[in-house]
Amino acid sequence: MPCVKQFGAEVWFECEGEGLPIIFLHGRGGNSISWWRQLATFMKKYKVVNVDQRGFGRSKCDDGSFQIEFMVEDILAIMDAIKIDRAVLVCQSMSGIIGMKLGILHPERITGIVLCSTLGGISTPEIRKKLRENEAKNKLSLPGRAFAPGYSEREPELYKLYEKILDSNSGFNPGWQKHLSGKGISIRPDELKEFSIPTIFIVGSEDMFFPPVMVHQVASYISHASVIELEGLGHSPYWEAPELFNQILTDWLVKNHG
Repeated sequence: MPCVKQFGAEVWFECEGEGLPIIFLHGRGGNSISWWRQLATFMKKYKVVNVDQRGFGRSKCDDGSFQIEFMVEDILAIMDAIKIDRAVLVCQSMSGIIGMKLGILHPERITGIVLCSTLGGISTPEIRKKLRENEAKNKLSLPGRAFAPGYSEREPELYKLYEKILDSNSGFNPGWQKHLSGKGISIRPDELKEFSIPTIFIVGSEDMFFPPVMVHQVASYISHASVIELEGLGHSPYWEAPELFNQILTDWLVKNHG
């Protein structure tokens, strides 16, 4: 099983296909399997790298080793292991923080960033306050909160599959959640003044974690970033509408990378 071992973790990955490297990074509610509706499509034309973040899926993580800075280094180690100099990152939710940190700290290694249902760790005191207020009002937990209202009734089999993938993350300690947010982890808008990596935000109109108004706000701090808002979709558009998501990603890759 291919993996990198460092900083108290064993991080699993797989690599298939040839061409421009694309690294898929899942969110808190999933693992590498979550991208099953993307992998077969993109490995036909691209070198696709799929990762179980430390503590998720097939990857292991010691207590105390679930840290954003280690997760950034994990991706660099995987790129080095398979001899990838530069790659596009496709980041869902939690992994948006990792993608943006990589872009800021190692811009020479990243050729593009796709931020799906995430603020990418970009924050201000005002945004952090709004996020706390949203959490206080929230009545749903995963997997229900991952989708637009009514999804479990419209697609009961796919909803159950998502639930099973979520349950398979037996190595993740819920207490580690606190390491994913906060002032010390956030990216300040002033850190993005010189940020030049091609970037796109994709957000569902019904996202209950990061509403579109917040996504548009953080995207405005990156001068060249674009935002695509998908009507009627929730926090997981790659899962809820895979054909649409795949087409958006394909068009963006062609536009920015030929």
